[in-house]
Amino acid sequence: MRFSVTALTAFLSLTEAAVIYKQATSYVVVTAPPTDNYVTVTADAQVKTIDSTVEETITLYRATTKPVTLYTGTIYTILSTEEPNKVQPLPTSAKLTSPTVSKSLSPSQYTAPVEITPTAPVVPTVASSVAQPSVTPSSSFASRTFTTVRITSSLAESSSQPQPSSQSQSETCYVSQSQTSAEPQTSSVPQTSSELQSSSESLTTSESQPLTTSECQSLTTSESKSQSSSVPQTSSELQSSSEPMTTSESQPLTTSESQSLTTSKSQPQSSSAPQSTASVNDISYSDGTNLFQAISTDDVPQVFSRQDLAITLQSPPSDGKPIHTNKFYTNLILDDQTMPAYVQPYTVWWSKLESFPGLGISHTTDSQKVYGPDASVTPVEYYINPVGLISFAFSASEFTADNMGLSLLNSETFSTNVQISSAAGSIQFPLVQGMGFVTAKYDGNLTPLITSQLGIKTLVQSTNGPSHVKKYVAQLFNEVSWVIYVTVPDGDDFSLSVNEETGEIVGSSKSKVTIQVAVLPDNTESDYDKAAGLYPTAAHLSGFVSGTNSAFYNINYDTEGTSVSGNTIIHALPHHRESLTDSTAGKSTNIQLDTTTKGVAYGYLTTSLEFYYALNQKIQFLPTTSSDSITLSADALKLIADAANKDLADDFTAQTNLDSTYFAGKGFDKLAYILLVVNDILGDAEVSKETLDRLKSVFSLFTSNKQINPLMYDTLLKGITSTAAQGGDTSTDFGSPYYNDHHFHYGYFIHAAAVIGYVDTQQGGTWVAENKDWINSLVRDVANPSSDDGYFPVFRSFDWYNGHSWAKGLYASSDGKDEESTSEDYNFAYGMKLWGKIIKDGSMEARGDLMLAVLAKSLDNYFYFKDDNKVQPAQFIGNRVPGITFENKLDYTTYFGTNKEYIHGIHMIPLTPVSSAMRTPEFVQQEWDSKNLSDLADSLSSGWRGIFKSNQAIFDPVSSYDFFAQDDFSSDWIDGGASRTWYLAYTAALGGSTN
Repeated sequence: MRFSVTALTAFLSLTEAAVIYKQATSYVVVTAPPTDNYVTVTADAQVKTIDSTVEETITLYRATTKPVTLYTGTIYTILSTEEPNKVQPLPTSAKLTSPTVSKSLSPSQYTAPVEITPTAPVVPTVASSVAQPSVTPSSSFASRTFTTVRITSSLAESSSQPQPSSQSQSETCYVSQSQTSAEPQTSSVPQTSSELQSSSESLTTSESQPLTTSECQSLTTSESKSQSSSVPQTSSELQSSSEPMTTSESQPLTTSESQSLTTSKSQPQSSSAPQSTASVNDISYSDGTNLFQAISTDDVPQVFSRQDLAITLQSPPSDGKPIHTNKFYTNLILDDQTMPAYVQPYTVWWSKLESFPGLGISHTTDSQKVYGPDASVTPVEYYINPVGLISFAFSASEFTADNMGLSLLNSETFSTNVQISSAAGSIQFPLVQGMGFVTAKYDGNLTPLITSQLGIKTLVQSTNGPSHVKKYVAQLFNEVSWVIYVTVPDGDDFSLSVNEETGEIVGSSKSKVTIQVAVLPDNTESDYDKAAGLYPTAAHLSGFVSGTNSAFYNINYDTEGTSVSGNTIIHALPHHRESLTDSTAGKSTNIQLDTTTKGVAYGYLTTSLEFYYALNQKIQFLPTTSSDSITLSADALKLIADAANKDLADDFTAQTNLDSTYFAGKGFDKLAYILLVVNDILGDAEVSKETLDRLKSVFSLFTSNKQINPLMYDTLLKGITSTAAQGGDTSTDFGSPYYNDHHFHYGYFIHAAAVIGYVDTQQGGTWVAENKDWINSLVRDVANPSSDDGYFPVFRSFDWYNGHSWAKGLYASSDGKDEESTSEDYNFAYGMKLWGKIIKDGSMEARGDLMLAVLAKSLDNYFYFKDDNKVQPAQFIGNRVPGITFENKLDYTTYFGTNKEYIHGIHMIPLTPVSSAMRTPEFVQQEWDSKNLSDLADSLSSGWRGIFKSNQAIFDPVSSYDFFAQDDFSSDWIDGGASRTWYLAYTAALGGSTN
């Protein structure tokens, strides 16, 4: 960093300069002569322990020869040493002294392999009291003999048309009508959704041909006419079409088939009506499905008590709408409201400094990043961007540090409107993710004032700008140029100039002007000129399924003002650029600006970012691979059955009725995976039914809200959260009562519910209908997709701009929001996708698939560092994972400790069928080899060992399976939220069992 000596004349000798930094209670002085009228400023880092808390402090310094600092910006992160390890052994109380199970598996009876193929799951052998399945071996499990059993976990690959599921039912229907479907372009990303051409594929036959039930459903839900030539701009404009099916001859249909045929493909199911359970395996969305259809607009179940969360917010929105808790601007309603908002590529904050009152604005470049604690070591442990360096402060001559107030207006998913006001008037700052300008709207009796800590070297009014605005170019003493546009109300005579005495930019009169500023790289003036005067005020999502296995979605920006192009500048991040439609990509400009942690932001002249994604429908309940089929050997089946018997002998209640929603959720999901293995791989109906009944019983403790720490509906901020902190303990349960980690915690419950519903539906039960509203409340809390649902904010956790979720809730942080566990992030989307499938909510299922597709790209760019990563700094990618990703820094650590297994393992748990789609074999092997994870795993005696070894299966399933299959396996190597049953099944299914 370099600061202007001219700006520090009153404090700085031109013959000698010094860097002053505070260490404990003393000052350390390092002298250095100025070079070309600049002083190079360095940084120092220190770590100290105070009352069992680690405070990591990095201080950035201004230059002075006096024994005091002119300006010090301190960035700190509190890492509590008391936060529990996220991997814990099974509670001792969970071990039953006398098992209460009446049914057990018979490992010796598995005499033939099971083949897993990517089509659709077989229905297992069921008890005599349940409807008969499509495959029915002998009712006596002890005497059953296996031939090859085909177990399928999904439909077709996302790159091809879904194939009909194999059906054994005798019901058929006959079709002799031509069908039409919209096919996405495959050679490249489509130009735009409006340019998709539908092609009519004739399925006409000379004679009526019998089709299976799933084929009938697929045909009747396909689009039967060409797409409109224009694209709906908002989700409310998406139109559904329902074309009646005609046949050459009338044929009888079953009840479930009739329901399917008469249901429009894009009509949402009623939130209160029981869902059809005729099939739990079909994809429930189709061409044209609205991706952001409300889950429900009903009040949350009354089982949740109504309480205000025990927290004091500063000047929160007063419109009665749900208050966002995990957004880039949440700092502005917490503590003293001065922590930054990272709106990318700019950082803004409420400055109360006496000389710079107003909204501080900063943009930092990669050259200003601070690496530590030893910058000469590769990889470094962290990198951070300086904060508190005021490139500009929007203010008014009438403002002082003591007479201002700050409030938020119209806070939404992508935006908020910050208002700083005094008795004389107010300035509003619409902050919108991706905005190309920082915009200030003056109102009242204010004289605009723009100040800079870095010093304004020159201010030149330009004559080559658009005629409807006044254009200026300001150069700061750090040699960075900014462009300034002023929209002046008709009739006002207004201009900007520099006050020679103070070095401030001041307006010539009081005026209700709109002023926009932006960093001005070389060769970008003409791009900014086309956008000047227009600025975004908010943004909204719209999108729909295209064809059978792809989707378009838009971030549509609301705007105010006027520009010569009718567009404004919107910044796209690296992962955006991989999925932009050609139509949006064609609106690129020369503007490129460094962000704090997301690489380079690229400017586009547009009011909408449109994206195209393929949807991976292959990912379902069971593990999948790129192969057409995987065989589980008879020996593997025996081992899995033996492990399941041991796991099922444990106390389900002791594993789930815990005082933490995180550990309770992990317990439920562990048991759900065991149920899935028993049901879909081992195929034992009696044990499956008993396991299901036990799991439903313990789950009912939560759905009746009688667990140790019940959940509540927070009437202050609008959300489902824990009552555990109502007594004032803000650190309990990883901060989840204050909206930390809700996607982590609730994701486990939602996936477990999907498995329970999946198996219960197969067995003819009604658990889904009875518990849907409770589970949906958790989904709505984390990922409500629509403002039509006024009971929750829209997408509390998932950030559609950044491409991943933020875990930090109502805790102020100078480094902004953060995300620690990427694997628990995509676990939520995965669980939501499967739950949507089970309740036949096509929009939810498709949305889960889309979130997974977006996550795959963002994680690859920002979190999983392969050798070829070009986004993160070269000094850092050798860590392979970030540990914690903040908006302003990456830190190779965790909130619960600095052990290497914690840092890497937190990005691995839980191991699920979606893991290998996110953590690709290429990445996992590079991480495994370069970080020597094999030796680390062998040195561990805790559950982290099992996590590492199961993760190894993504690229080396044989070694992984052999580890779990060894005779002297120790239960100490299994996390209390995992099981040897699932790890054996998972590693075997990925190809680990070879004989």
